[in-house]
Amino acid sequence: MQAGSFFREGAVLLCDGVPLADIARAEGTPVYVYSAASIESACRDIETAFAGYPHRLHYALKANSTLAIARLMRRLGTGADANSVGEIEVALRAGFVPDDIVFTGVGKRPDEIERAVSLGVHALNAESAGEIDRIAAAARAHGARARVAVRINPDVDAGTHPYITTGVRGSRFGVPIDNAAALCRQLAANQALSLVGLHVHIGSQILSAGPLRRAAELLVQLAYSLANLGIAIEHLDVGGGVGIAYDGGAGLTADEYAAAILPVVRPTGLKLLLEPGRIIMAPAGVLLARVVDIKSAIGATEIVVLDAMIRTVE
Repeated sequence: MQAGSFFREGAVLLCDGVPLADIARAEGTPVYVYSAASIESACRDIETAFAGYPHRLHYALKANSTLAIARLMRRLGTGADANSVGEIEVALRAGFVPDDIVFTGVGKRPDEIERAVSLGVHALNAESAGEIDRIAAAARAHGARARVAVRINPDVDAGTHPYITTGVRGSRFGVPIDNAAALCRQLAANQALSLVGLHVHIGSQILSAGPLRRAAELLVQLAYSLANLGIAIEHLDVGGGVGIAYDGGAGLTADEYAAAILPVVRPTGLKLLLEPGRIIMAPAGVLLARVVDIKSAIGATEIVVLDAMIRTVE
């Protein structure tokens, strides 16, 4: 394993050069340990892959909203992608300013919308016509003009587990792409709102570039359709969802991700927003636990009991 992450020196397992056993003794167990070097490396890989085209990485706080990590992401120059008002507050505590924050999420409560509008976040990614109406009402109440990006459901299968596929027809996420142009026209005519972008997020743990490319293509086609109607936007938000291989196989690299997205988006000249989370955080942490018991059971060889709950991924 590369230096700066988790690696062994003889029988000693280290994180960024610090023995994990020392951390367990000092902090107790169970305890999560994260590698700042790994996080920095992942962010650097993404930034390098998308260099040369206007973009911004908005770290998905749902991947890990620990305050220390949020502060690290702020120091690294990312924005924040928040899925709740709680995550908005974490972002603010970490030093992000409202213009650094995009607010996503399928079930935004009225109080959450009001908070985001009052702050003036960079964009609220709206999920439906009803949500757009609620954002407009909050904007009028605050005498503001809310920045809104419409989340599109492109009917693209992410090729991942059905429970974390969010961009197919019938999904509760986003506006069906067939209805999107008409809804965007209505939004653009609303004096309480400013249509600033189009957003898509088709799922999590995506290991193939094809669905990401197809979703971006449909987003670009819609942007051109709006331009032909005289509706100009500022950015395209292609979401996140890039996965990692849990079985030791090959996942998508940052370069492969960029190769799928950039050729599609570049002709538009629109700023690109990215919302990575898992690809940054999943390789960067471990859970330290102690063995508290070893016992046998009928039909089993040995059962090892830890002081932490571990869920296996199947």
